[in-house]
This record gives sequence, C-alpha cells and structure tokens, in this order.
Amino acid sequence: MSIDLKIDTTRITARLEAMGPNVHQALVRALDPLAQSIASTARDNASAHIRFLGKNPGKYLSSIYGGVSDKDKRVIGYVRSGNPLAHLLESGFTISDIVIDPGDIMTFEGDAGQVFARVVHRHETQVKPYPALTPAFEAHAGEIEGALTGAVKEAVR
Repeated sequence: MSIDLKIDTTRITARLEAMGPNVHQALVRALDPLAQSIASTARDNASAHIRFLGKNPGKYLSSIYGGVSDKDKRVIGYVRSGNPLAHLLESGFTISDIVIDPGDIMTFEGDAGQVFARVVHRHETQVKPYPALTPAFEAHAGEIEGALTGAVKEAVR
C-alpha cells in the first residue's frame, strides 16, 4: 500500500491507493471528532469577532458545523458555514455602488421626501475580514496530520 499525504493551509489530501475497509473506517473514526473540534474552534473565533462588533452572533454561530462525508471510496472531513455571509466575513469585502436588477426601482426616504433610484452611489467602504474558519483549521493543523497518519497506521496493523 502506498500513502501520499499532502497538507497545506487550504486543503488536506490523503491519497491511499486501494484503500481497504479498515483504513476507510479508521479515517471516519478519526476525522469526525476532529471536525467537531475544529467547528467548535471556528464558532469560538466567530463569537469573539461578532461580540466585539456588538452584534448577536446566534444565527452565524449555529451555521458553523463539521462532519465527515463517507461515500464513493472517499472520506472527507469538513467544517463549513451554511450562512450566505460567511465568505464575506472570512475574507472581508468592499461596499460601493448599490445596483439593482434592470426594471426594478429602489425607494427610500430622503431629505426631499420619497426617492426613486436604480443606482445608489456611495463612497467605497472597505470592511475588514473577521476570519473564523481558516484560523480554526490552522490551529488544528498538527492534530489533522496526526489523526490522518494515526488512523492509517491503526488500520494497517
């Protein structure tokens, strides 16, 4: 059996040629609690950022979860957020003009009364990133490598 283990900050790939059922099961057992631990760290990171901003973090925190996908001879441990704003918080973003779909019109109250617009021009505002998921993976990088190699060693004994 050959083992090729590659780890970087964005993805960990373990390619096991002819992965037998023992290796498969050992990886599932090793990755599931680790994914839960990484998700917990990510929720802690997100909570610290959001509470600092004075917001209630409930929905975003509950959207962060981890688990294991076990299908098609692949075992994938993951941590992700189901919140549509997660990528914006993770990477930061720039707010500039607000443009709506053609044919639609925005309405809002202005100094002169009700205003209708298709585009609102704003001063560009940079919103800094508040990463939670990436630092969680980085904090657990050694554990991830240890869990993968440990699971494979356990399975081939």
